[in-house]
Amino acid sequence: MLIKSSSRVAVLDLTHGGAIIARKLGKLVCSVTGIDVYGTLDPAELAALGNEGIKVSRDALKASDFDIIVAPVHLDPAYPMLTDAIDNKTPVLSHHEAVGQVLSGYDLKGKTIIEITGTKAKTSTATLLSDILSRQKRVVSHTSRGVEDWGARRTIKKGLSITPASIISALDVVLEAGIEPEVLVFEISLGGTGRADIGVITTIANDYKIANNTKMASEAKRQMILNAKPGSSLVINNDALRFFGSCRRDVKIISFTDAVNAACNVYYEDISSEGGTIAYYLGSKKGRIIIREKPDYDITSYKTAFVCATAIALALNIDNDTIERAIGDFRGAEGRMKRISLAGRTLIDNSNSGLDIRTAGKALEFSKRQGERIIMVLGEEAKEVCEGLPPADVKRFIDKHMDELTALVLVGERMKPLIVNNIYYADDLKKGLELAKGLTRENDIILSCVKCFR
Repeated sequence: MLIKSSSRVAVLDLTHGGAIIARKLGKLVCSVTGIDVYGTLDPAELAALGNEGIKVSRDALKASDFDIIVAPVHLDPAYPMLTDAIDNKTPVLSHHEAVGQVLSGYDLKGKTIIEITGTKAKTSTATLLSDILSRQKRVVSHTSRGVEDWGARRTIKKGLSITPASIISALDVVLEAGIEPEVLVFEISLGGTGRADIGVITTIANDYKIANNTKMASEAKRQMILNAKPGSSLVINNDALRFFGSCRRDVKIISFTDAVNAACNVYYEDISSEGGTIAYYLGSKKGRIIIREKPDYDITSYKTAFVCATAIALALNIDNDTIERAIGDFRGAEGRMKRISLAGRTLIDNSNSGLDIRTAGKALEFSKRQGERIIMVLGEEAKEVCEGLPPADVKRFIDKHMDELTALVLVGERMKPLIVNNIYYADDLKKGLELAKGLTRENDIILSCVKCFR
């Protein structure tokens, strides 16, 4: 389905990238109306959209008044305009698909587009991959870290989300900076736009519900497969391939796994905190990548990123030695199991937007191998970061692990009811770390596990 210049388009959810899509479509189609579904967009921003010729509404309108509805995959399907669209047979495009059509208007000739989605390991995979590729190509990436020019080793923009619409914003930033990358690496939530030359699903493990609990996130991520353009490549975790069943015959499939499974193209022969070996079999190409133990982070926490980035790099014909050197030079990503010296203490930094209670547990196990006295900072800076860190999960964590901690600092308004005995409270991550530092002595471990944007 193509959005035509004569189309009347309604863009639902202006908060999660809809405003960006509405602005772009406003230059391409007959008329655009933006619907502030959650009523959360700043009034000044609503006024700005109106001044640019985009009609805005905080109320649902009739779907029959539009040729196409554009809605995010996470929107409740019971939202009136979506049910009305079904009744009136009004076509509905996802934000991902709409962005894909906007991208068709950009000159991307000679540029390789890589889109990376998945439940976990998106940022670390994109970061490591960009480093690998930058040793042979001009690379720009957009992840939750920001828009980065790897040739100049600099960040050119921070503060963008990883909603599909942010791909448009990132591209505009690259164009304004006058950069001509050969490869563009995009971290993207809940699926793909259909414009990627290589689409990636890191994993669908630890699936969760979206769209008011009516469907699983994995269903949305499947868009990466369903919308892939013919002739492109898909690098897919074996857990997703098993779950989704038969795949496309008009695209190249490269399978990988972060376990020992020789049925995949790229897999581990062994992996532990002491090191590991990745084996690969891609047509006539076969070989091994050696991973060595690192003092500044837990390599097992990056096992998905290592094998996934390797698979993508191999798909782009990067040689074995370049991949192995990049992994050897890798020092971990900020907020992802990174080990840092802090005033005589050891900080295990695992505070990031993808944190959940399971990865907090893994971080605690890693910390216990570093020392005996552990002061943990746990919680959320904003429950709006994806699904937040549910207080019920934190309560279960406390019940199970409190006796393993010297002290616990909880972060976030929703955690206040859990404050008892040797548990402290801080408003945000920075204050939580300051409090934890005051509770420690030299050689203690501070474990930081706060769900937040970094």
